Amino acid sequence: MLLKLKPKIQVKRPTLKYIFLSAFASMSFIFYWGINPAYAGHPIQQAMSNSTFTSSDTTNRIIIKYKNNSALNSSNTLPAAAVSNASANTGLTLQHIRRTYSGAHIMQMHQHLHISQLGSILNSLNADPDIEYAEPDLLLKPLLTPNDPRYNEQWGYYESTAGINLPPAWDITQGSGAVVAVIDTGYLPHSDLTANILPGYDMISDANIAQDGNGRDSDATDMGDWAPAGACGNNSSPSNSSWHGTHVAGTIAALGNNSIGVTGAAYQAKILPVRALGRCGGFVSDISDGIIWAAGGSVPGAPTNPNPANVINLSLGGNGNCGITQQNAINTARNLGATIVVAAGNANTNAANSNPANCNGVIAVAAVDRSGRKASYSNFGNVVDLAAPGGGSGNGILSTLNNGTRAVGSDTYRFYQGTSMASPHVAGAAALLYSLNSAITPAQVEQILTSTAKPFPATCNQCGSGIVDAFAAISTINGTPSPGPAPAPAPTPGSGNTLVNGVASTGLSGTGQSESRHTIVVPTGASDLQFNIVSGTGDADLYVKFGSAPTLRNYDCRPYRNGNFETCNIANVQAGTYHVMLIGFSSYNAVSLTASFTAPATAPAPNPISNSINETDLSSTRGQWLNYSLDVPAGATQFTINIANGSGDADLYVRFGVTPTTRNYNCRPYRNGNIERCTFNNPRAGTWFIGLRAFATFSGVSLNAEYTP
Repeated sequence: MLLKLKPKIQVKRPTLKYIFLSAFASMSFIFYWGINPAYAGHPIQQAMSNSTFTSSDTTNRIIIKYKNNSALNSSNTLPAAAVSNASANTGLTLQHIRRTYSGAHIMQMHQHLHISQLGSILNSLNADPDIEYAEPDLLLKPLLTPNDPRYNEQWGYYESTAGINLPPAWDITQGSGAVVAVIDTGYLPHSDLTANILPGYDMISDANIAQDGNGRDSDATDMGDWAPAGACGNNSSPSNSSWHGTHVAGTIAALGNNSIGVTGAAYQAKILPVRALGRCGGFVSDISDGIIWAAGGSVPGAPTNPNPANVINLSLGGNGNCGITQQNAINTARNLGATIVVAAGNANTNAANSNPANCNGVIAVAAVDRSGRKASYSNFGNVVDLAAPGGGSGNGILSTLNNGTRAVGSDTYRFYQGTSMASPHVAGAAALLYSLNSAITPAQVEQILTSTAKPFPATCNQCGSGIVDAFAAISTINGTPSPGPAPAPAPTPGSGNTLVNGVASTGLSGTGQSESRHTIVVPTGASDLQFNIVSGTGDADLYVKFGSAPTLRNYDCRPYRNGNFETCNIANVQAGTYHVMLIGFSSYNAVSLTASFTAPATAPAPNPISNSINETDLSSTRGQWLNYSLDVPAGATQFTINIANGSGDADLYVRFGVTPTTRNYNCRPYRNGNIERCTFNNPRAGTWFIGLRAFATFSGVSLNAEYTP
C-alpha cells in the first residue's frame, strides 16, 4: 500500500541562517583589535562588539518527532530496529543521541551534509506514517568583530530621547521577586552581577561545543566560545570569546546602588543563566530544551528547575522560518507563564524572515540608536512589537564583561551594539511588571509594553509601537495586583463571514495584500480549537485573534508558511468570538478555510448508534467531517473500525470520550485512498467518537465499526 504524502509546510523564505545578534551580521570574516583606554576614572576596555552567529552550511544532526500514538514517542532511547528503519529511510548511517523535551529524538549522521542535500532525506522521513515531523538540527556559529569608539555610560536608561525611562520606574520597583532567564553563552562571575545569579544549567549536549569536556550539567559557567582557525568549518577564521551572556545579563540585572560599575534595568531581579551557545555556536535542539527548562518544564536528563523564569531573553536569531521544534518550545513556555523576549535581528531587513522573531508568541525587539532612529543594522517589519536602545555608530550599550580573550580573565565593562542589546532592555522592563504582579500573563505583559511605548522621536519605520517606556508600563499596575483578565465577552457576531464548526468555507480568493475577514463563536467548554487553510493556488496567510480583528502585527496565531497549507492550533480556548483574517502575500485562488472545535462534553454526541456502525455510500467535500459515535461496554475484548470502497480520499479518525480533530485522536491511519483500519484491544468502556474527514472530496465510502464482547 502506498503511503500518503501529505502536503508539507514550506518556509516562507528558503534560507535558514542563524545569527548571534549584533551589527554587521553579513560579515563572514573576523577582525579584532583591542584597546584599553581609561574612561570616567576607571580602566574600561571600550569596544563595540559585532558578534555574529550564522548557521553552518552543513549539519550532522536531524530532529525526528514520532507521532503521539507511536510507542517510540515516549521512549528516552530508541530500539535498534527504529534506528535501523530511520537509517534505511535516509540511506545514511544514523546514531541516536538523545530525546528532547517534546519527545523528539536527535539522530546524528556520520557525515556533515549541506542543507541543500537534506531536502530529499527529510521528505523520506516525513513520509513515514510513524513520524510527525523531521527537520535539521542547525548549528549556530560565532564571529566577533570588535571596535573601539568611546561612549557615555547607559544613556539608554535615562535620556529622554531614546532612553526607556527607568529612573522614575525605580521609585516604584527595582524588580524584586522576578526571575529572568538568559539563554546564551552562559555566565561568568562578576563583582557587579554575581549576587543576582541563580543556579542555572549547561544545556549544551556536545562536549566539544561546550569546551568543558562533560556535556550537559548543572554548571552554566561560560567556558568561552573562542575557536581556532578552521574549527567551525572549512576556512573559518579564529575568534576570541565574546562572553556575550554576561553582557546581556548585566543589562537586565547588574547590581544597583553598589558604588561600582553599571546598573541593570531590573537590578533586584534574579538572572537564571542557561548555557546553550559555545564554541562554533549551539544546536537549535539545545536552545529549545533550554527554553523549556527555564520556564519550569521537564527536559529528559535534566533536574527540575526550582526557579522557573517569568521572562526568557533570547538575544539570538537568524534567517528563515520558525521551526517546529522551536515553536513548540515557545508555546510550552508561554503556557507555563513565561514571557519570551527576542531580538529582531541585525540584517537591516524584514524581521518576518528572521527566526525566532517571526515565531508566534514572542515579543520581537528592534534597536534604536541614541537619536531614537532605527539603528542602521536593525531588522524591522510587521512582526516587530517595539524597540529599545541597541546602540549605533559611536554610541554602544555598556554592560558587564570579562577581559579574557580565550580563558577567563578579570572583570571589566564593554560597549556592545546590536538587537542583542535591545532585547534585554525590554526583558528588564518585563521583569519590573512581574515584580509588581506575578500573576500577569505573557499576553498581558506584551499588551502593556506595546500599548505604553513612547513615540519614536525620529524615523523608525516598522519598528513596532514605539520605544519601551518602563515607567509608563509599570504605572498601569503601580504596586497593586491587577484583577486579572476580564471574563470573556458574550459571543457576538463579527464582521465578515461567519464560520460554522467543522464546515469549510471554500472558493476563497484575493489579490496581493487584500484582506478577507471571518468570525466564529466558540461556546464555553469547547476544546481543540483549530483553524486551517488548504488547497488552491497562490499564497494566502492566515491570522487568528480572540476578541477583536487581527492585524498584521497584532494576532494570536500566524503560521506564515509558503503556499496555502497553514494551521493554527489554539491551546487555551476561550469562550467568545474568534476573528480570522486571510491576507494575500500574493494573489490566491480556490482556498478553503475551516474552523473546528470539540464541543463541550454536555453536547449530544453526533450520530449516536447504540451497538454497531454499518454505513454505506458516504460522501463529503474536501475539508469537511462526518461524525459518528459508538458506546463500547465494559469487558469488550476488541474494537475495530474500518472504512473502504468508493473514490476520492477519506481519512479515518478515532478518539475516546470526545470528537477527534486533526490534532487530537487515538488512531489516525492517514493512508492514501479509502482503505483504513483502527483496532483497539481491550478498549475502554464508554463512548468512542469516529470522524471521517475529506482530505479530498470522496463518495461511495463504507464505514463499519464493531466490538467483540
